[in-house]
Amino acid sequence: MPSPANDKVTGTTEKRGRGRPRKPDAMSNAERQAAWRARHGAHTKSVTVTKNIPPRGAHDALVRECEQLRGELVQARRELKTVSRAKPSARAPSDVATVLGRLPRQEDADSGERRLHLTMTGTQFFALERLVAHFGLSRRAVIGRLIDWADDTFSRSLYDDEAAFNRYIDRDRNEK
Repeated sequence: MPSPANDKVTGTTEKRGRGRPRKPDAMSNAERQAAWRARHGAHTKSVTVTKNIPPRGAHDALVRECEQLRGELVQARRELKTVSRAKPSARAPSDVATVLGRLPRQEDADSGERRLHLTMTGTQFFALERLVAHFGLSRRAVIGRLIDWADDTFSRSLYDDEAAFNRYIDRDRNEK
């Protein structure tokens, strides 16, 4: 390392600053950034933030379209209400919400419980999980209520045919 420059007249020595000495042609940070943009083609991209203002009348057209869509929505809701009032049979007891919303049978409380090992397809399993999550019931409750509904519906369909009803009721006892 060379010794610091000596001033022979005054007898003082000049100390060198810390770090690497600055080159005479060194660029400032702004100059370096401009050079990088020039090299990478960033000069074609705008670096300022501008707000795109739609042309006059565009807002009015959007407001008119929104009002038209709202009118169509109101009309569709009216039609839906008239259809649901006109067809009360569409809300039969077979409606899943009605079936899963009702309480279990009282007479089944004392019938005892039996274990059932059940295998189902993936589609059936996920459908069961959706019903469980939607109605907030256990898997057991969903399956039990659907079985009760199916049995009740089928039994009621056989009331006119006593022989078929008796075969349906006694079939379980006869096969075991």
